[in-house]
Amino acid sequence: MHFLSNTALWESLSEFVTPDGKISNATGESEIIINGDKIEIKSWAMLNDSKITNFYSITKITETKYTFISENPNLGIQKGIFSIERNTIFSKFRIENSDMNGFEVITRDNDLCKAYGALYNGDELVNSWQATLKRK
Repeated sequence: MHFLSNTALWESLSEFVTPDGKISNATGESEIIINGDKIEIKSWAMLNDSKITNFYSITKITETKYTFISENPNLGIQKGIFSIERNTIFSKFRIENSDMNGFEVITRDNDLCKAYGALYNGDELVNSWQATLKRK
């Protein structure tokens, strides 16, 4: 079972780190809604008194491959893939009309997920993050 296996509401605690080592903490939620081969994720996080939102529209291609488009008002339109290996999701993405790209790895153990990722502008690291998500 992986993060996208079932409809659920997850609360998150995240840590974002800049290349110079500045750490910012965030709290938020991710709601997963499954309707056949279509999945939506509505996520938000409070980071430095600012609410960051993401709305994912996901299409299941096979049991181990999904494609997605995400709307992030701060970054723009994000497109990518999820590759599933048992309880782990490997994600890579790019931001339309920019050199920004990144990855994320999410592992699930029952009602707990751990996520690790990074955002790049071309080959330059913008930030990295780690998060713990608990199913509500």
